[in-house]
Amino acid sequence: MPVRKTADGASIAIQDDTARTLKPGRRLSTSTTFLTALPGDHFVPLQRYRDYMSDIGQRAPKVPASAFEPIWCAWGYERDFTVEQVTGTLPKAHEVGLRWVVLDDGWQTNEGDWDINTAKFPRGEADMRAFTKEIRDAGLRPRLWWAPLAADPDSNLIRDRSDMLLLDRDGNKQDVTWWDAYTLCPAYQPTVDYFVEQAKRFIGDWGYEGLKIDGQHLNSVAPCYNPKHRHARPEESTEGVARFWKAIHEAAHAANPDALVELCPCGTAFAFHNLPYVDQYPSSDPESSYQVRSKGKSMKALMGAGSSYAGDHVELSDNGDDFASSYGVGAVLSTKFTLPGTGAPDKATDLTPEKEVLWRKWVSLYEKNMLPTGEYRGELYDIGFDKPEAHVVATKRTLHYAFYADQWDGTVELRGLGRTRYRLTDPFTGKSLGTATAQHNTVKLSFERFQLIVAEPIG
Repeated sequence: MPVRKTADGASIAIQDDTARTLKPGRRLSTSTTFLTALPGDHFVPLQRYRDYMSDIGQRAPKVPASAFEPIWCAWGYERDFTVEQVTGTLPKAHEVGLRWVVLDDGWQTNEGDWDINTAKFPRGEADMRAFTKEIRDAGLRPRLWWAPLAADPDSNLIRDRSDMLLLDRDGNKQDVTWWDAYTLCPAYQPTVDYFVEQAKRFIGDWGYEGLKIDGQHLNSVAPCYNPKHRHARPEESTEGVARFWKAIHEAAHAANPDALVELCPCGTAFAFHNLPYVDQYPSSDPESSYQVRSKGKSMKALMGAGSSYAGDHVELSDNGDDFASSYGVGAVLSTKFTLPGTGAPDKATDLTPEKEVLWRKWVSLYEKNMLPTGEYRGELYDIGFDKPEAHVVATKRTLHYAFYADQWDGTVELRGLGRTRYRLTDPFTGKSLGTATAQHNTVKLSFERFQLIVAEPIG
């Protein structure tokens, strides 16, 4: 989609380099193109695009209530975790107010076979079932990390079922960079069947209530030229990605109607065509708090009301403690904290007494207001030009504002107020900030990092 600056503004084009031979009397149909021109940032155009795609059946699913529950992920203990480290942290996770427990990378022997690592779970599946039961007995929900569509070179899957591989026109395998794995073809039915059976086992047999599906190879794949697949066109592999996720989503929900399917494409761009088959998207390895917020605005536009966007581990945000960025955009709170003295690889993830007070405060505020279930009003502020950066979530008639800046001393405008008077409160400190109306909607603020304001109708 080339965009070029011109003397009068910009030139935008849709470009397709697929070679076609048009025979006499035949017609050429170009790709359907969506074009809209609006003031402001990207939020409303993405909303319009979402509405159009919804009309043709491409829409985010109705997610289970558990998709809004805050998350503790065991990734703080990394791949060499011990089961004792994870189970020992369960009581604290519950005390802090978290409801999900994610067993992350390291439970398996390799990507591809997905056999249980018996060094950690000596009795294999029996120990895994006991593990998920222990999580539930602690009042928490178990979720399992998984990276389908990839297989390690030394896996039994590559040795025994190399027919699943996605190959380029020269017969070369496709690397999943960083993972040291090969990409499998999502449009080849044996590949689909293989991973569907795994999803059924994880949910229906082992007792997990959710899947954290992870990897930078998951949004899209290259065209496949593997002759064993007998594709009518090489692009069938690319087009088959969404159908692959549909099969996984249906399998998980058939095993447990309330199951949650999370897709984390490891810092890469989110592919819209996967949305109908995913219950939760995280901010996907953000490198700053701004990414948590800007991705949140984009995903709220693309997924719509009632969808679930998670802020990913708060330890990846600015200063490692910026729950405010997740909270303010209506994202699900998430953390990978570790317990001091348990041998975690990075002491920075340890939940110190000071951190615990802060973590509890944010989770309590989150559960009180449940902003992810509200309406994100992304049309009210422009993320590029309005200063300070502002986000709004509406819960019934109450408006929840969040402002962000390294430092701010000045007035802010409370947009979106209705025809009534509002009581203004800082929900984080409990401090009263006066009142406002649509005609008198400015407030003088002085803050560092963030400022939250709740505007509640009076009367």
